[in-house]
Amino acid sequence: MEEPAAQSTAHSARAERMPDLLALSYEPILAWRIDGGIELWNAGAERLYGFRPEDALGRVSHTLLQTRFPIELARLISQLEVSRRWSGELRHICKDGREVIVDSRMQLLDDGTVLEVNRDVTEIKALAARQANLMQELKAAAAKFEGLFNQSGIFAGIMDLQGYLRDANNLSVDRCGYTREQVLDRLFWETPWWRGSEETKTRIRLATEQATAGLVFREELPYWWADGRERMMDFAIHPIRDQSGSVIFLHPSGIDITERKQAEMALRESEQSLRWIASVVESSDDAIVSKSLEGIISSWNRGAERLFQYTAEEAIGRPITLIIPQDRFEEERAILNRIRQGESIEHFETVRQRKDGGLISVSLTVSPVKNAEGKIVGASKIARDITEQKRNREHIGVLAREAEHRSKNVLSNVQAIINLSQSDTVDALKDVISGRIQAMSNVHSLFVEARWIGAEISAIVRQELGPYLDDKEARVDIEGPEVLLAPDVAQAIAVTVHELATNASKYGALSEAKGRIRLAWSRGTDGQLTLRWTESGGPAVKVPERQGFGTRLIEGTISQLGGKAHFDWHSDGLVCEIALRA
Repeated sequence: MEEPAAQSTAHSARAERMPDLLALSYEPILAWRIDGGIELWNAGAERLYGFRPEDALGRVSHTLLQTRFPIELARLISQLEVSRRWSGELRHICKDGREVIVDSRMQLLDDGTVLEVNRDVTEIKALAARQANLMQELKAAAAKFEGLFNQSGIFAGIMDLQGYLRDANNLSVDRCGYTREQVLDRLFWETPWWRGSEETKTRIRLATEQATAGLVFREELPYWWADGRERMMDFAIHPIRDQSGSVIFLHPSGIDITERKQAEMALRESEQSLRWIASVVESSDDAIVSKSLEGIISSWNRGAERLFQYTAEEAIGRPITLIIPQDRFEEERAILNRIRQGESIEHFETVRQRKDGGLISVSLTVSPVKNAEGKIVGASKIARDITEQKRNREHIGVLAREAEHRSKNVLSNVQAIINLSQSDTVDALKDVISGRIQAMSNVHSLFVEARWIGAEISAIVRQELGPYLDDKEARVDIEGPEVLLAPDVAQAIAVTVHELATNASKYGALSEAKGRIRLAWSRGTDGQLTLRWTESGGPAVKVPERQGFGTRLIEGTISQLGGKAHFDWHSDGLVCEIALRA
């Protein structure tokens, strides 16, 4: 063992070498007094901070280095005095203005000197900050990827190279009605999306092998939802490579194209329908023409070529007045105005002109043409040649007039017989019966004009009240819409008006010069016809003590048709209201 004297000599020698070791240390080391300036400034401090010893010695260290402490300086000094040690992170400003971060350790010596050893961690801190930023960016990128992956409008997944599905986005499971447990960590071709077809499973397996080999697979394939519905998908598997080009995983994806396929099928069907329609239009014997709202011809079928003698090349692009006689131009303007208002025109009989100038009778049906937004952009016209039909109708008219003449002769004979058989006893009765038969004859004439369809009410009224309507003083006022009456109703109305007019001329308003008659009628939406006869300005009216023959005839005639007749004898004239279904 060393003797005490020898030990003391060794300690003294080490103590003498300590300042040299401190001065030569690579780490920045400085000593400063709590109540004074810097006493030691080694080479490491000079190397880091740039100040030479002569610049630093004697100066206050935290003033020289503009030290930023993590805690207040007074608190740091207090901790040193209590525990004799302190460690922490300081920020210093070097001579060249750079800021450095040091990991500082301080020890308070017995003589009040603070020994400070610093380690430069500026680069470490910068690297840590960059790493933290990079991690933050990676997290953000991962979050974006996850958001895109799960919120994408396509089906997407991740597969390993053995064909197992390791992840699937929300759309691929939620929309189809599956759970992740049903699809994840299973061979992709065995997942329930493909359960409806063994052929499709085979295609998916082939696609996986192809993508593993580095090739992209894409094909339209059927797939199935959990509720059993079959859908169509534009399906693909892409190989995903690392920086060296090696395939590291597979990315299956798909877009549901069911609605698109259905729309394509509907479009093909529509195109087929259009081809059929075009074929019908082209082969039709009728002239089928379309035109703009300005009356410019835009289509012209073969039927139009045959009927009007113009070819499609000659007609398309020209005004429709090409085939309209000049005296009927106003008629075409009226048709176009109705089309603009959305009206259709059916079986309108008119005259049109051929290329050779000849006139032909046609029946027109005109309909508005609308675009995809529902806006009227033109008109479609079908013209049928009815020249022969018109001739036939005229011939029938001749025959009908002959029949009318003969029926009138028959009625005249009936009148003569009645007159002869009753003339010796009741002249007034003969007049009444004769007038009634004449009324029936008049309405039969109207039947012939309408080809026995019926008779228009205003024509019946004008026939029966003709003598009073021609009066310059206009003693009769009639008002009401056009109503075509069936033959039985027309005869009933004719007899009724005849009876009312006869009674008015003998006893009522028409028996005096100042007397007036108003006859008005209307027809409800339910088909109910209401006719009101009002007399005024005639002799004073008294309620008859007994019902006359004319009244009984009117009531009986109307009631046979299910209608009602009501008579009201006002003091200033008779009011009769007739109601029946017409």
